[in-house]
Amino acid sequence: MYIVRKQVKSKPSDRVSGRRSSRRQFMKRQNVHRGALAAVCSIAVCLVTACGGSNDNSTQPHLVTNIAVPNATNPPFTFDVSYADHGRYFLADRNNKAIDVVDTSTNKLIEQIPGGFFGIGASLDTSGPNGLVGLPGTTTLYVGDVNSVKIIDTSSQALVKTIPLNTAGTRVDGGCFDSDDHLVAITSPAETPPYTTFINTDSQAIVGRLTFTGSSGLESCAYDAGTKSILINNDGTAANPDGELDVIPTSSITAGQPVVTKAFPLGSCAPSGLALGPNQDVMVGCDPGAGNPLITLILDRTNGNVLAKLPFGGVDQIAYDNVSNRYFLPARHWTANGTAAASGFTPEMAIVDGSSRTIITELPVGAGAHSVAVDGPSGQVYVPYLPGKDAAFPNAGISVFTVR
Repeated sequence: MYIVRKQVKSKPSDRVSGRRSSRRQFMKRQNVHRGALAAVCSIAVCLVTACGGSNDNSTQPHLVTNIAVPNATNPPFTFDVSYADHGRYFLADRNNKAIDVVDTSTNKLIEQIPGGFFGIGASLDTSGPNGLVGLPGTTTLYVGDVNSVKIIDTSSQALVKTIPLNTAGTRVDGGCFDSDDHLVAITSPAETPPYTTFINTDSQAIVGRLTFTGSSGLESCAYDAGTKSILINNDGTAANPDGELDVIPTSSITAGQPVVTKAFPLGSCAPSGLALGPNQDVMVGCDPGAGNPLITLILDRTNGNVLAKLPFGGVDQIAYDNVSNRYFLPARHWTANGTAAASGFTPEMAIVDGSSRTIITELPVGAGAHSVAVDGPSGQVYVPYLPGKDAAFPNAGISVFTVR
């Protein structure tokens, strides 16, 4: 079942070819000027592309450029989650104790926003900044740091507020935004036991906390507007030691009693990244221990049924782009034989079609690539990386790929 795949080359389908043939016959009968025909065909191609899920693209996804980040070589670049919106890409940069800002129209690093972040600690669990939660359509970022959440205004490049969560010197990590109830959920995975804090984005005040007793850690989360719930990857419990996907109804949060009402087993997964896809799909990225198959799961987020099990894994953050209907999975721990290992990685990024739930292609990425964000309007994917031996990814920085 676990095989090494060759890159899949896109080609026009018989259905599209048939439409083009019929269109040419029609134009001949109507004696339409060839210039008008070319314009119509061009519009048709654009419409097909915008629908998403089609492999009928004229070009394959590819590396566009690498963006250098200052002070990212010694010590080696330490970064975490990223986010894109409003023509800007944001990255949690521990080396520079800042949020890096890239203009997606020029692919230039234009700012490094300070926020009094902790920087590089003795371990990842004592470092920051970490997770970024953006409020789409605004200039507000919620950023996990050591002991606290920090609210950043990206327009004024200023720290707006610090919300203390603990005093143990551990990181506040990833989170997600509930746009219906105006809530940010953000995790504290290194606490014992780990917990998730809920913050009202109107008052910027804590309105609840959910402790995950017996959990070995927490990872990515996402808000599902269809089921009015927050989905969160749980590293492991007594019932599901290799991970589960927990469901928290937002009604329980707003009532002041947040609770997990469903837990979907994930098998030998060790879940990390999480992304909502089309229909009722949710993708769970896995990063299992050595000797296990490297996989990615797609579930029905209403009942936990496994819809696809892809032979690709070793990921952290993953992203879904609703413009192209594609998922993007940079895997720092990918290996050539598809089996998890402690070393010998050959980092790649898989691109998965949201409709067929199949891998379209895999592209090389830089060492340590575990963070990703998609800027849908520009059709670009951003993947930061560490300094490595691959000549295509010199020094350390942020790679830019095309969506198609």
